[in-house]
Amino acid sequence: MIRSMTVVACLALSACAVPIVVPLPGPTIPDPEPIEAPLSAKERFVTSVAANGCSLTSANTDVVMADAVLSREDLARVMTELRAEGRGEIDGEAFRVTSGVCA
Repeated sequence: MIRSMTVVACLALSACAVPIVVPLPGPTIPDPEPIEAPLSAKERFVTSVAANGCSLTSANTDVVMADAVLSREDLARVMTELRAEGRGEIDGEAFRVTSGVCA
C-alpha cells in the first residue's frame, strides 16, 4: 500500500512540475487605414477646373493640366467625354464644367 501511494505521489508531483505556458496579451496592432482609389483622369480634371473657377480658359490651361497631371491628348479626350455625358459645355472660348460643385 505504501508502495502504491509512493507511486501516486510521484506521479502527482511530476504533473505539477510541467510548465504551463499561458500566452500574455501582446500589443494591439491598429487596423490599417483603407487605401483610397486614385482618381481617374476625368475626375482629376473636374476637380482641378472646379478649383480654378469652373472654367478652362487659355489663361488657366497650363495650371489645370499640371494640377490634374494631364497631357494635351488626355485633356481633349476628357473634355469630349464630359460633353458627351452632359457634364461640360463649350461657353465661348472656355470649357465649363456643369456638374458637381460647378453645377
